[in-house]
Formats: sequence, C-alpha cells, structure tokens
Amino acid sequence: MGCWEAQKGFCPRKGKGKGCKWCEGAPDSAGKGKGGGVWQPQFQKSWGSSWAGKGKGKGKGKGKTPAKKTENALKVWVGGLPQKFSFKALQAHFDQAGKSTWAEGGKGGNGSVCYTTEAEVYNAMTLLNGSVFEGNIIQVDQWVKKPTKADS
Repeated sequence: MGCWEAQKGFCPRKGKGKGCKWCEGAPDSAGKGKGGGVWQPQFQKSWGSSWAGKGKGKGKGKGKTPAKKTENALKVWVGGLPQKFSFKALQAHFDQAGKSTWAEGGKGGNGSVCYTTEAEVYNAMTLLNGSVFEGNIIQVDQWVKKPTKADS
C-alpha cells in the first residue's frame, strides 16, 4: 500500500499513478526506496514495531546469586531436600553449624548453603549430614563443581 492518493490510482506529487518519494517505501512499489510505508499516528502503531528488539526488560533479575559468587571451598552441597520448603528454614537449620550467608534449593531435591569460613563448612558436613529437615533425612557434603563437557 502506498500513500492514500496512490491507492486511488493517482498521486498528485509525481504524476498519474506513478508514485512519489512518499510512496516508494510502500510494499506495493516492488521494494523501491526505503522507509516503512505509510505514516500512521502513534496510537495506531503496533506495540511490536515500537518495542521489539530494543532489549529492554530482558533478563531482568537474572544476575549471579550469592551462591555463584561464593568460592567452592565455602559451600556445601545438600541432597534429599523436600520438594517445597522455605529457604529461611533451610538457612536456620544450617545455622546450627555456623552462621550461613546464603541457602538455596535446586532441581531434584538438591541445594547449596554458603558460609564465610572453611571451619563452618566442615562443621556443617560433620554435624548436619544425616540430620532431619522438614521430615526428610538430608545429605551434606563438600561442594564439587559439576564437570563440564570439556573436562570429560
């Protein structure tokens, strides 16, 4: 569609039905010129054309968690966690071995808890391995980084 006059078969700017520089970017002009077609008021433009591809709002809140920032020697792996639980309750359970800085759960009943010293990590492994957390017997072990495809 070209400009309004060109749709009627006549464009006063260039001659009878030939189009003009405003009509050149229209889809029916066989790709001549540049531009996105007919001008539309702001309220008629679609949201997709004005917001698409700008990257606003993508990935918001998906930064590194404190568990990913903490070095591996200061984390413990936790297994056997219930499907639903409070992370504050998990952190309170692990505070028995020393003041934990972060606790989180993952897929399949696994999780991690972070500490500030290696002594607290050792205490957590010895004291809380085999303990009961919200009705489940949990396993606590040293954090070992998951091997990547390049390692194997």
